[in-house]
Amino acid sequence: MYKILIVDDMLVNRKLMKKVLVDTVDGVEFFDAEDGFQALDRLEKQEIDLVILDLMMPGKDGYEVLSDMKADHRFSDIPVIVNSAITDMESIKKTLELGAMDYFTKPITPEQMKVIIPLKASNALKFYEQRKELKQMNTRMKNELKIASVLQRSLIRTQAEYQRSSVYQKYIACEELGGDLFDFVETEDNSWFMIADITGHGVAAALVASMLKVVFNNAIRTQKEPASVLKDINLTFYRLMSDSANLCFSVFVGKIEHDTITFSNAGHPYPILMKKNFNEWEMLEINGYLIGLFDDADYENKTIEWSTGDAILTYTDGLFENPGDPEKSKSYSSVIQHAGLLENRALTDPESFMEQLLASFGKVDKNQIDDDIAMMYIMRKE
Repeated sequence: MYKILIVDDMLVNRKLMKKVLVDTVDGVEFFDAEDGFQALDRLEKQEIDLVILDLMMPGKDGYEVLSDMKADHRFSDIPVIVNSAITDMESIKKTLELGAMDYFTKPITPEQMKVIIPLKASNALKFYEQRKELKQMNTRMKNELKIASVLQRSLIRTQAEYQRSSVYQKYIACEELGGDLFDFVETEDNSWFMIADITGHGVAAALVASMLKVVFNNAIRTQKEPASVLKDINLTFYRLMSDSANLCFSVFVGKIEHDTITFSNAGHPYPILMKKNFNEWEMLEINGYLIGLFDDADYENKTIEWSTGDAILTYTDGLFENPGDPEKSKSYSSVIQHAGLLENRALTDPESFMEQLLASFGKVDKNQIDDDIAMMYIMRKE
């Protein structure tokens, strides 16, 4: 049942409007108001679907009613059709600028009334109904995204205690759901770590990230080297993705054993080995094909030594790139330069170091972040 509010100071006009609409529009209930004050009172007490509004009324006129409605979030979406004897273009323009959906002038002939008014009213009611459905769908989607976001955060642990390493992690998603991922797994004999950057944002990227975590944890149980882990990951996702999906992503995988780190890379920005001796910082430079491009992609391993007090900084390109403003984007090599300026904090206060590193790239405010950022800092314990 549609509820239509007719606002007009002339009783005869309200009765005529009702008669036309009753005869032509099914399922309608009417409410009257003879001035602007009554109109707003009716809106407070009834769930109105359409307002047919006269402009010239005593007390509070139609312009004021329209302005008050559009300023109130409870009534701003309700369609308003202005029915007035005022015919000058400035008045018509003003009502449309205030938010009226339509405008027709009176008097009109009985023949015109039987066609024009029902048509305008039907269109307005259908529009409002569709708008309400869209808002309800949007609310449901937002609620589902919030639930998905909570589930995703549960997969991305940012705090954990490990026996041989101190691990600090930071994750910032530019939307409800993000596509970046890191993981650190400590076994009895060694430790594995991984950081990845899934193309895009939102639900699809978050689903791929969740799947990647599972695939990574399965691969490190059966494979002995990072390159073999990447090969497993690549083959798994290549088979899962159809040609139309066109989804690829970068992954860096490392394995820590005693005094060495063995690592392999699938197109990811190079992490930094942060030596206790500041003069020996270096990029862990090795590259390979992005995940998902080729079914037979092969990857290489590289091994370095690390000592007590050394650390590894891994990150995704959201740290140094600015997709919304390419002129402000920097290369991955700038990360070691920015980190070098914070050398006093890097190995003494890792959490503060990560915050300061974000700030040095202008990634302090959520509004300044237009790509997901993941950072993982791994320090060898005494």
